Amino acid sequence: MADHTDQTPTMTLPEVTQGIGALHRARRFMATDSTTAAASPSGGWGEVFNIETLLANLVPNLLQALFVGALSYASYRFIKLLTRRLLERDIPEEDPIVKRNREQRARTLASLLNNIAGVVIGIVAFLTILTIVGLKIGPILATAGIAGLAISFGAQSLVKDVINGIFILFEGQFGIGDVIRVGDIAGQVEKMTLRMTMLRDAEGIAHILPNGEITRVSNLTKAWSRSMLDIRVAYKEDIDRVIEVLRDLGREIVQEPRWAELIIDAPDILGVQNLTETAVVIRMVTKTLPLKQWEVGRELRRRIKNRFDQEGIEIPFPHLRLYWGEGQALRGVDTDGEIPAFGSTPGD
Repeated sequence: MADHTDQTPTMTLPEVTQGIGALHRARRFMATDSTTAAASPSGGWGEVFNIETLLANLVPNLLQALFVGALSYASYRFIKLLTRRLLERDIPEEDPIVKRNREQRARTLASLLNNIAGVVIGIVAFLTILTIVGLKIGPILATAGIAGLAISFGAQSLVKDVINGIFILFEGQFGIGDVIRVGDIAGQVEKMTLRMTMLRDAEGIAHILPNGEITRVSNLTKAWSRSMLDIRVAYKEDIDRVIEVLRDLGREIVQEPRWAELIIDAPDILGVQNLTETAVVIRMVTKTLPLKQWEVGRELRRRIKNRFDQEGIEIPFPHLRLYWGEGQALRGVDTDGEIPAFGSTPGD
């Protein structure tokens, strides 16, 4: 028969000593944790939020929080005043184009700095108030860091908006006051941040565009603008005479101080642009200061209409001529084309 030996596990004296030590450490840890939980009025939040301290110092904490809020608001107003004095001031420059570009960039930078300052001051004030009321901001900052890391993976569009906004700003693609077209939306830039751009169209509608969606932009007022008019005249008119009249109008408008300061180059007559079924089209272009092309264009149209009336130059317009044929007339209409009075017949 097989010899059955005893398989009972044996432990050495050092192993037994280590096991007893581990049990003692576990008991001390559990006792300390239970004591801390019992002493904390809010359980696990005791390390962050101390209700007894908050209630004991309610009035002093409230006064300090109000003081921090007022100081933060005063700091933000001071920064806005400082940026307005340093950046939005009148820039001495003789060249109107260079002056406008510098002033526009200064306004854009001032708006951006004000937004950044507002966010930074708000965050600092919020954390300071939390510290005053008895909250430990260490665990909160750690939690916010982890949450921010998690949110960043799901907020890729926000990161894209900010990065594109930085490139728009430093490349000078457009600024506050420019008129731009993005897709089928056009308007004047009223506000710019690193995340979004706000446009106001001619109807007063505000359009909010995330910077990440601005992949192609047309700036209608970059450095200078151009007024382009297509003037229609009848085929019977002498084109050379019409062109000379238009050139004379261009020389007149640049001699007036009110319009001379808005026009960079005198109006130029490019010549016959098109021959349509009803008119000869003559193109006239004028280089103006940014945003002034529409004002100059309206004034030129008014002067052209008045001068053409004086010179007897016909501006064609759509009309319809009916031909009945020889010896024929429409029933109810006389042979001379007049409609008879009610109750009578033609020829009465």
